[in-house]
Amino acid sequence: MSQPVMPLHSYRERRLIGLEYALIFMASGAMFPFFNLYLSRNLGWSGTRIGFLGASASVLVMLTQPLWGRLSDASNKNTVLALALGMSGCLAFLQPFAAGSFAIFFALRLGHAVSSGSISSMFDGIALDILGEERNIFGQYRLWGSLGFALAALTFGRVYESFGFTNMFFVYAGITAGAACVALRFDTTPAKGESWANSESMRLGPVLANPALLVLLGGIFLVMTANTAGENFFAIFLDTIGATGLTGYAFATMALVEVPMFLMAPRVIDRFGYKPVLVFSTGLFGLKLVLNALFPIPWLVMLLQPLAGIGFALFHVSAVLMVDALVPRQFRSTGQAVLATVSWSLAGITGSLIFGRLLDTTGILAAFRIGGYVGLLGTLFIWLFVPSGEKQSSVGIKA
Repeated sequence: MSQPVMPLHSYRERRLIGLEYALIFMASGAMFPFFNLYLSRNLGWSGTRIGFLGASASVLVMLTQPLWGRLSDASNKNTVLALALGMSGCLAFLQPFAAGSFAIFFALRLGHAVSSGSISSMFDGIALDILGEERNIFGQYRLWGSLGFALAALTFGRVYESFGFTNMFFVYAGITAGAACVALRFDTTPAKGESWANSESMRLGPVLANPALLVLLGGIFLVMTANTAGENFFAIFLDTIGATGLTGYAFATMALVEVPMFLMAPRVIDRFGYKPVLVFSTGLFGLKLVLNALFPIPWLVMLLQPLAGIGFALFHVSAVLMVDALVPRQFRSTGQAVLATVSWSLAGITGSLIFGRLLDTTGILAAFRIGGYVGLLGTLFIWLFVPSGEKQSSVGIKA
């Protein structure tokens, strides 16, 4: 059905979707797993300072995401995406040269957060526009992002161990430059008589009017406060137990497990319903943190890593579907924006501050143990207080 809209470029651009996802998440995999370890080991930052940086970056991402969205809607989306990628790469390249000055490094890192925080969501919009009526196959292209992340984490972890973690900034800059070039090859010019701009307002009142949604978001906030903090400080955890060399392998394992789970998630949710799957997936987050704290053995930690990949894939799909069922249809985009803000930005801010403080006062093992208990409390909260809904159809799941 989408062929008449883009008869000349559809096939080429669809092939580029997978490549762009791979490059975007490869850049993330080349830096994210190792960044806090670099701050701790190379710069000697305390956990509190690391947590404050992470929280500050999350605040700016939360505040600037709508601005990037409006800018994207007001012009060609691919040009705005290329601009964000270019800015992100340049700011990353400059960071190691400012490592001797806390103020300058901090400012550059926050600028990097502003430019990179909306890259993935902006390209999601481009991909969905190109796929048109065949959006149900979106997951087949998004999988390349998980594969790119896994490849980068696995490969560059060993490279950094040999040549230094400072190289992550240059690797990131190079990959994002390639992603920016690919972004410019997409044709996002609106067809005649059409407009990409979304006239739907971002009013929160109709979205937050449902008490069930507020309860759900409260449980997700508890769960993701612990989980995002655990991921952010995981490299420091591995360094503490003498397993720094496994950092890349650990994050790669998590990402690789996501690939088949994203493919299986629709059938699992169609079979059990999205609330049971959400409870199961969030329970895995808290359980993993507790087990990591109780058994800080490198080989056992690696065996537990698939829990993170299984949990993320099932959580992502079930949470999106559950929120979608709890908001008015005309406010679907607003509902997903609220979910992203609560589960990543607000939870990331809170988790970074709390974990950073716990790291300095009680140690990383206690931080993981406490975080695991908080995560399991969030799972229990969802199980007890979030009302169950009807199972989503397989068509709805894929949409």
